[in-house]
Amino acid sequence: MEDPKMKMSRKSCDFCYTRKIKCDAQKPRCSQCIVHKRGCTYGAPSRQPRPKCRKVDIQSDDDTSALRTRVRRLELELQQLTKESRGYGEVHENQRGQPEPTPTVIVPVLTVTSEGKGVNYDCSSQALDLPPLEQAIHVVNLFLENFNTVLPLFHPETLLRLLYTTYNLDPRSRDPVAWAAINVVLALAYQQRLMGSSNVHRAVEYLARAQSALSDVVLGDPRLLNIQVLVGMVMLLQAAKDLQPALILIATTLRLAHKIGLHSRFSALHSTLSVARQRANVFWLAYVLDKNLSLRSKQPSIQRDDDIDLDLPSALPQENNQSEGGVSDEANSFDLGQITSVDGSLKMDYFVTRIHLAVIEGGVYDYLYSTASQKRTPEERSDALNSVYSALRQWKSCIPAEFRGLESVQRMSPTVLAFLGVLDATSLMCTSLISQAHAWNPQWMNSLQKYDKEGVALWMPPQWETLVAESRHLLVFTEPLGPMDRWNFWTTGCSYMTAMVSLTANTMQNSLHGFATVDSQLVDTALGRLGSIVQETNNEELRSFHKNCIELHQSTQQKRRNLTTMFDDRNIYPSFHNSEEEIAG
Repeated sequence: MEDPKMKMSRKSCDFCYTRKIKCDAQKPRCSQCIVHKRGCTYGAPSRQPRPKCRKVDIQSDDDTSALRTRVRRLELELQQLTKESRGYGEVHENQRGQPEPTPTVIVPVLTVTSEGKGVNYDCSSQALDLPPLEQAIHVVNLFLENFNTVLPLFHPETLLRLLYTTYNLDPRSRDPVAWAAINVVLALAYQQRLMGSSNVHRAVEYLARAQSALSDVVLGDPRLLNIQVLVGMVMLLQAAKDLQPALILIATTLRLAHKIGLHSRFSALHSTLSVARQRANVFWLAYVLDKNLSLRSKQPSIQRDDDIDLDLPSALPQENNQSEGGVSDEANSFDLGQITSVDGSLKMDYFVTRIHLAVIEGGVYDYLYSTASQKRTPEERSDALNSVYSALRQWKSCIPAEFRGLESVQRMSPTVLAFLGVLDATSLMCTSLISQAHAWNPQWMNSLQKYDKEGVALWMPPQWETLVAESRHLLVFTEPLGPMDRWNFWTTGCSYMTAMVSLTANTMQNSLHGFATVDSQLVDTALGRLGSIVQETNNEELRSFHKNCIELHQSTQQKRRNLTTMFDDRNIYPSFHNSEEEIAG
């Protein structure tokens, strides 16, 4: 019996269908049947349609396989990094004579089956252990009050709720992503010295724990917590000299952020203001990391500026809902994104200021290293240079004077000073890269050595006075922060070395300028700090740079002493003997 559905679905008659000609389906006979004198019937069975090729599924499988391969490669690199860091931490603690108990960490290896269908790793109860609750609460509160209040990675109440929920579960039943989030918070707290002293060993151990759950974080169902864990891990890894793990991870982070729509306001239309603010904060943190890593590595960033449809955090409406105890949600959020003076009289929106600087970092990369910049005419490159300089000057002018002057050293806590030091170091990096006077610029360093040894005329970069003033400010500003270690050196270390070289070069070409004595003392201190980093890292490239800087500084100071002696012998006392009070201006 004919299938009525099949009969009704075919519009061509039997004759037209078999001859593969167009049928007008006229009744009682179509035009083709009339011409060919055939009976117009619809009884022949239709061919079964061929199944469509599911390209989307194939592509999805390819994407999943590629993502698993990327995660596997990233885990191997992270394991190597954490092994090296653990070795350093153990040696460092032994040298100090203060050994600490090492928590047992199982770092499972991501394994993919030969068919590429499954990802398995050992997630034992021991791997999901956490420190005692009292200790964790203390560290997490320090993190929320000192770090998260400036760079709002987590909503405070949400993080505390997550902490208590995780601790109430048996280690075998804990969510690996939530467990990784807690370990990331602990690692950041120890890295940032929030407990009063640097503890590299602890930070590395907690990072290793979080890394062990990387496959769950990346390959699980994407949610905001997954992105927060990844952003926190990038914050930790950006302090390494080798940026490759951080670069791979920030790319994965932004891809997952795009998947849940963090870069678009429309994805949070039906969310509460608190959730929308959390989503925006996490995205902008990823944006800052992406642009900074791009400029430091000279590689293109992942996030395109014209593909962002999101307000800055300061432009988001405030939520005045009252939580338990009658305290507003924003009050419980510790004024996220703000830094304040010790007495609370001064306040600055650090988070938005850092985002604006990240935009400028993207502009510097576009001017210096992008493929498009190499194709521009000299006039276009000049316009681009002026645009970047103008944006950088405008950004500096928007920072309140109370947070730029050296008097802020006495009015700010060490934690706030560290954040301001990052701003100064990043700003100096942009200025020195544009001026081609960066510490790792071989042409610039060779010109200084030739001037010192052969007397070859020294080419002074553009914006030189600005560069010298910023260099002096950075070295003075970082003195109260205490000694450096490998965890906090590479984030700002290149700018620190640039500042040291800039002050030395300035005295080389003008030995008796007004700040020569102060600059000499600053460079002496900087060389001592750099020497301790060389001993800790045993990095040959850094050791060679340190040696060259010592030679340049000693030669410059000897020439300055000779000139000073000559003036003293002739009873000449020029007015350029420096006044240290002028530095504060």
